[in-house]
Amino acid sequence: MDLSRPAELRARRLIAQALAPTAARPRPGTVAEVIRWMGAVQGQTYDAGIRALGLRAGYGEEAVLKAVAEHEVVRCWPQRGTLHFIPTADARWMLRLGNPRVARSTATRFAALGLSPEDVATARRALHDALLADGPLTRPAVYQTFAAAGVDPTDGRGPYLIRTFGREGDVVQGPRQGKTETFLHLDALRVAQNDPDPDQALGLLLTRYLHSHGPATMKDLVWWTGLGSRVLRAGLDAAEDVLEVSAGGETYWLGAWQEAVTAEELEAALAATYRLPAFDEYLLGYADKSYALPEELRPQVLTKNGLSWPFVVEDGVAVGRDVG
Repeated sequence: MDLSRPAELRARRLIAQALAPTAARPRPGTVAEVIRWMGAVQGQTYDAGIRALGLRAGYGEEAVLKAVAEHEVVRCWPQRGTLHFIPTADARWMLRLGNPRVARSTATRFAALGLSPEDVATARRALHDALLADGPLTRPAVYQTFAAAGVDPTDGRGPYLIRTFGREGDVVQGPRQGKTETFLHLDALRVAQNDPDPDQALGLLLTRYLHSHGPATMKDLVWWTGLGSRVLRAGLDAAEDVLEVSAGGETYWLGAWQEAVTAEELEAALAATYRLPAFDEYLLGYADKSYALPEELRPQVLTKNGLSWPFVVEDGVAVGRDVG
């Protein structure tokens, strides 16, 4: 295993992300298995997240939409305050693991929006009560719920309140109604929630990430989880079946199963062409995108201010926007 070779790094990431096959581990065969394997899949754009899951499951997007409709998968804000699709049974602990750091960094925003602590508490209580009694609710219905409780949702207050409550571990997004987002309370879904203790939770998150995204560096872990390096170094001790490999002055972690990946499988992964959706984990799953995205092509695929488009990958490298 030579991770100092960019081509091998790209090939192993393609295989880990269930985009290319290997006999070293079973390929996830259902949408539920894919989302558990990946841990979380970027969902800034609903349709792109659905497509990303479908590509990895080997099924059409209808199968993914069915999994969302049956509440096997939900969309929420578990990492970095960013929308992802995650397993419903893991939603509460994942949200609560990632929220505190984001909450601290955004605490001053309430006052800037003219929201008092009492306003936030009132809106939270009103939303939870409405979702438990009448859910699911569309985004406009959530805003109406805030207004009826005496909290003005205009001028950015409504979206910010939704994101805040969505990070806290109870409110998630379900299947859309047409093009409109819907919101659900986890307690109304009757999906048993896994409940690892904090140390186990971090170890489980890192296990899933490193097995499905590795080889990855500490910078990648910090980026993907939104957690600090000190916390993550402690969490690595609880990650299961993970290798630590040093190459080119960098330390990588990856699933131990990758020791059995063959040279032929690495070559096949690079020989294939991939048409990937906007915000795909193949790029968004890592802090440094340069391994697969040449700087001169970045404006076509992923801008530094957060815009993304579907893209084509050849030899493990993005070759441009997918306009097909």
